[in-house]
Amino acid sequence: MTKHENNQSLPAVCATVSAPVRNARRQRLLRVLPAWLLLTACGTAQAEEMTIRWQMPDFPPTIISSGPQKGTGYAEVFLRYFIAHTPDIKHVIEPSSMSRVFGLMRQGELVCEPSLIKTPERETYVDFSGPVEFVLTHHVVLPVALLPKLAPYRNAKGEVDMSKLVRDPGLTTVRQEKRGYPPPVLTAFEAAAGQKNVIVTSDDGQAAFRQIATGWVSYVVAYADEANWYAKQLETPLKLAYVPIAGLPEYTIGYVGCTKSPWGKQVIQRVNEVVAKAGKRPPWIDAEAGFLDPEAAKRFEVIYARHSPFRHHK
Repeated sequence: MTKHENNQSLPAVCATVSAPVRNARRQRLLRVLPAWLLLTACGTAQAEEMTIRWQMPDFPPTIISSGPQKGTGYAEVFLRYFIAHTPDIKHVIEPSSMSRVFGLMRQGELVCEPSLIKTPERETYVDFSGPVEFVLTHHVVLPVALLPKLAPYRNAKGEVDMSKLVRDPGLTTVRQEKRGYPPPVLTAFEAAAGQKNVIVTSDDGQAAFRQIATGWVSYVVAYADEANWYAKQLETPLKLAYVPIAGLPEYTIGYVGCTKSPWGKQVIQRVNEVVAKAGKRPPWIDAEAGFLDPEAAKRFEVIYARHSPFRHHK
C-alpha cells in the first residue's frame, strides 16, 4: 500500500486563529457560556480530518499499476488533480481489484474508486459523482480479417446487434467478471449465459486481448483506448478493427464512486466542486485522448466538442 497524505486538517469553524489566542478566548467563553451553547457556536469544536481510501484496480489505460507508464492512466491524472485541490483531506491510495472494490462497498467500508460506470445495480450501494471522464464508448474489437463475419449482424449504419452476434456459435467472445457493460451488451450477455461461445473470465483485460492475438477468441467488447493500449503492449502485428454497437451513444461517462453513506455523499460533493472549477477541458481529458490511435483521437475531438459535459463550466 502506498499513501499520499496531507498534514493539514479539515478546518474547524472555531480554529481560525493562533493557538494562544484561541486558548484565551476559549477560557473566557467557558466562564460565560453554557457548554451546550459553546458546542452549538463551534459546530463540533474540533473538526475531524477526512480520510479517503482510494481503491485503484489495475485497468489500463484508466489506471496503470505497473510498467514504464505506471501512474499515467487518466483516472490517475484526475486523482492527482483532485488531491492537489483538496489539501484539507488525507488521501490513501490502495492497490485493489474490482471484486474488492465492490465487496468493500457492499460491506459498508468507506472507500472510493475514481473511475466507475453507473449502473442501476451499483447505485444501490454506491454514491456517484457528476460526470468526470468522457471516453469513446464500447466497441466490438476483433481482427480485421474477421470483419466479414460480422456482416449478418450489422445494421444500415454499420452497428452490430449484440443480441444476434452472441448467438453465433462460430464466434467466441469473453465476458469479464465485475466489468461494467452498457445495457445492450449486458442484456445480450445475460441472455447468452451458459453458451459455450461466451466465456466468463476474470477482469484481466490483457488476457482477453492476448486471447484475440492467439486466436482463442474471435472478438471482445472494449473501449477504443483500451484496445489501442493492449495492441501496443502485446506488440502484436495483428490489426484490430473497432465496430460500433447498436443502441449505444457515441461516448461513455465515467464517475467517481464512493460507498453509499453520508460520508460518501460528502466526498462526492467535494469531487463535484473540484470538477466544476476545472474548466471546459479538464487536464485529464487530454490524457484520455492521448491513449487513442490517430483515427479514434480525431473522432474523440469531434464528439467531445458536440457533447462535452464540461462545456458550460467556468
